Amino acid sequence: MTKGERIKTARERTGKSLTAFADAIGVSKQTLYKYENDIITNVPSDKIELIAEVSGISPAYIMGWSAEYTQNDIKRLHVIKPKDIELLKAYNNAPDDIKACVCRILGIEAR
Repeated sequence: MTKGERIKTARERTGKSLTAFADAIGVSKQTLYKYENDIITNVPSDKIELIAEVSGISPAYIMGWSAEYTQNDIKRLHVIKPKDIELLKAYNNAPDDIKACVCRILGIEAR
């Protein structure tokens, strides 16, 4: 698997579009397309780090230095996604009666 294919896999794991992922790592949609299709093969290290951070996949895997996920990589795949963070913030900012209602719906004990 090429570096570009690994970058595309990383993006697809997040469920983000080409445009949304490009925005998240601070490049244009065209540049990300070139990364994913191995048109640009010398991806800057800061972009590799951002791709890894946004996708929850280690930089070593993206670079091809690790052929498969290590145990640390698997743990990183269980990171909270940005949408989940938005939901948690909304819950934390909600009035207590709304929090209690959400907990009842989810079948969990209110804190």
